[in-house]
Amino acid sequence: MMEEHEDLIRTFIPEAKRHPQDARLIIYENDKSLREQLVMYLQKSTVSSDIDLKASVDSFTGILLHGMPRFSDTPTTLSYSGKYYMETCVNLFVRGISTLRLKEAGISVDLPATR
Repeated sequence: MMEEHEDLIRTFIPEAKRHPQDARLIIYENDKSLREQLVMYLQKSTVSSDIDLKASVDSFTGILLHGMPRFSDTPTTLSYSGKYYMETCVNLFVRGISTLRLKEAGISVDLPATR
């Protein structure tokens, strides 16, 4: 979804301070249902009890958002692919919130041999 709306995201993030109400409506409210769905999904999984899921989901989204411009602007300067970056983000997120290891949780994030 971020890749699909990259131009819009790039336009609104720098303008967020100048137009906070518009930024809140466009940037934050539009993905509110997706964030809520992910939080509800995670509440049903094996998550550490001391984890704030809303903050964790926002953090995860921020990590993905940070990677988006790096791969569209300078993909050849990095030693790994955008797909590898996303898989690493998922791996870090799952490991960080789960009480189980990835294999025990039934999650398979196979990182490719080539980055």
